[in-house]
Amino acid sequence: MRSIITAIDIGTNSVTTLVCERTGKEKIRVLGLGRVPAFGMRRGAVADIDEVSSAVKKSLKEAERSSNVKIRSCIASIGGTHMGSFTSRGVVAVGRADGEISDDDVKRVLTAAENLAPKNPNRDIVHIIPKEFRIDNEGGIKDPVGMVGIRLEADALIIDGLRSAVASLLKCIESSGVTVEDVVFSPLAASEAALSKRQKELGVMLLDIGAGTSDFAVYEEGRLLSAGVFPVGGNHITNDIAIGLKTAVSTAEAIKLRFGHSLPEVFSKREVIKLAEFIPDDPALFPQRNLAEIIEARFRDIFELGMKELKRVDRMGLLPAGVVLIGGASRIPGIVELAKRELRLPVEIGSQSDFLEGAGEAHDFLSEIPVALGLVAWHLNRSSGKDPYFYTTSLGRVVSGVKNWLSYFLP
Repeated sequence: MRSIITAIDIGTNSVTTLVCERTGKEKIRVLGLGRVPAFGMRRGAVADIDEVSSAVKKSLKEAERSSNVKIRSCIASIGGTHMGSFTSRGVVAVGRADGEISDDDVKRVLTAAENLAPKNPNRDIVHIIPKEFRIDNEGGIKDPVGMVGIRLEADALIIDGLRSAVASLLKCIESSGVTVEDVVFSPLAASEAALSKRQKELGVMLLDIGAGTSDFAVYEEGRLLSAGVFPVGGNHITNDIAIGLKTAVSTAEAIKLRFGHSLPEVFSKREVIKLAEFIPDDPALFPQRNLAEIIEARFRDIFELGMKELKRVDRMGLLPAGVVLIGGASRIPGIVELAKRELRLPVEIGSQSDFLEGAGEAHDFLSEIPVALGLVAWHLNRSSGKDPYFYTTSLGRVVSGVKNWLSYFLP
């Protein structure tokens, strides 16, 4: 029987449906892809359910046609500035008389951490992620199962989202007749595709510069230290260019893709862009150096937010694996050099995806659809038993709670 995995990533500018087939324990082959423009999204969250639902249906139809697979269920990403995270601690007594810690003890201590977290009726917990376990006050433990002790503690990173935003996302997908089996926070999904286990052990920051937002995740010693969303993305660069050149947004996007660069100093004042190449009969000339200054300024805003986050978690200048950039805006030339200068860390463009079959396609796919690929990798890791406690989700309760909440408003 074929093992089919379908991932749906609803971004600010596009909806991506990726259909894959599992070919080995940790390998997949891409069967089909549906990618259509998205309307009705704002800063990574649903702003118009009808518009987004329509885009999801088109993306699903395109993916089914290219893969020749009927899609019935999926794994979906969730993002947006409404997502948040905080730390909670759980404590339990070890259940067995001989003191050996079992799977059940780990589940109980994570449940205790969830129960002790501040309750907000307007928000739903999406992930409960252990940062560190302690046995009888001895810390630094990643997986306590099989160890011996009396008292088990866990510091957990809890990621939650606005209940109405989660509900809207689920409604947009399930209105197409597709069941959502799992929901994954976008930067965590992207990390599964773009980061290696060694990078996570050494210490690394993933920065996914999308259209409406920039997602980030910070890892060290294989543990997630922090994750979140910055409210700035590639669309802001396009809007800045449109204002600077006094032109339409569509023209600004075309200019960005063709002439965009992150380093003004590489251009002389004599190098210009002829707007007539984009707007017929427009004789205006625009210095390419000025265009780079516009792009550089917005990237600096994003990197400044990254620096503040690294400072908050006390990892500024202390991540040996540096920063890995992914997302559409990461393809703008000069961004690596600028990021190194601003973040004061090694920087590279993400190119992992070693779970994909087929040489050469990994990097191309990663640059285009990192979150969708990461959702597939997430499913592979969970189903293969890798890091069984690293990601613990309350999805069942989230989906059930959201559907019950929606029932009060829907006929």
